[in-house]
Amino acid sequence: MFYTLTANPAVDMTTSCVGLEPDENVRTTGASYTANGKGLDVSYALKKFGIDSVALGFFAGFTGKFIVEETMNLGCLCRPVWIDGITRINCYINDGEHEYGILNPGPALTPQSEEELYRILDTAGDLDCLVVSGSLPPRVSKDFLDKVVDHAQARGAEVVLDLSSSKLRDLAHKKPLLIKPNHHEMAEIYGIKIDTDDDARRALALAHESGVQNVLLTMGSRGSAYFSNGEDIWYAKREFNIKLVSSVCAGDCTLAAFLNKWFKDRDNVEEALKLALATGANVAESQGLGDFGHVDEYSKRIAVRKLPRA
Repeated sequence: MFYTLTANPAVDMTTSCVGLEPDENVRTTGASYTANGKGLDVSYALKKFGIDSVALGFFAGFTGKFIVEETMNLGCLCRPVWIDGITRINCYINDGEHEYGILNPGPALTPQSEEELYRILDTAGDLDCLVVSGSLPPRVSKDFLDKVVDHAQARGAEVVLDLSSSKLRDLAHKKPLLIKPNHHEMAEIYGIKIDTDDDARRALALAHESGVQNVLLTMGSRGSAYFSNGEDIWYAKREFNIKLVSSVCAGDCTLAAFLNKWFKDRDNVEEALKLALATGANVAESQGLGDFGHVDEYSKRIAVRKLPRA
């Protein structure tokens, strides 16, 4: 079974307005409140594909209770670690031209809460894959993620990482099954701006040299992605445009969709990429995760090609 870890979950408030004015109150056209966090989004998206998972994370106060209840209401299993404080609330504003994100730090962790999470990993009897996503809360131990990976791998589980560039760099030597950086993060880690296939080849080769087994490299608003297994590289691009509503959950759902097709069939790269980009596009044009109503249609409009071997 998939397990997901969201160390720093949030209640996300997504809203729209007609322009932002400094020093003025701005009336919005409405707001949605969703239980979020990158690992949680992976669990929610997997559930939409009919795949069960267990959502792990640290939760606090009335907002933490809301997230856990929403997770259970969506049909996902959840094993929370309760901590002191209030789980953060993030705000995303679309003014019709730009998207703004206001992100709060979240409640602090203690060594005791970290140890409780390790115990959950140690006693999970069906831990096949752990997806670790998102930011870390304040006062987290420096080796927290190292220990998370160690505990999961000690159980024989595969590890998938969707983290900031610095953390991906630090954990690459632990040979994660898959990482999902975007092109900005790849540039920060390996110093290569990715504008061409050759740029992607060089960056992906460096990722494999550092220990990573597979890489799903997303290109953000370009609507494309590369996948490399260390031997071959595939490039996928959507052949349609969307109207962006919010990109907040799109990358997480892209990862979930890819894992849905690829995790148990590692040769199924083309179908996995088509579903991944179609899902990401459908979510980006929706409030929150949306209903995945256009995923099947969009999957037919994704072009995939394999790059010639160098």
